[in-house]
Amino acid sequence: MTQNTKQRNLKKLAAFGRNLQRIRIEKGISQEDLADRANVAFSTINKLENGHLNTGVCTVFDLARALKVSPKELFDF
Repeated sequence: MTQNTKQRNLKKLAAFGRNLQRIRIEKGISQEDLADRANVAFSTINKLENGHLNTGVCTVFDLARALKVSPKELFDF
């Protein structure tokens, strides 16, 4: 993987995290509550929102369900 590709991937993770955080805050949900609702660890939410974790498809669907949005909306950035 080239340095350029790594940088692009990091930007995507950061954008996803910012969008996840924005939606969560708009819904008035804490990171802890989202973690409970999506059945994931609090650290997973924190790492995602900070762009430090590349998660899987199943987790994206769990987050979307917990936030009552479509999975597509999580990628709408």
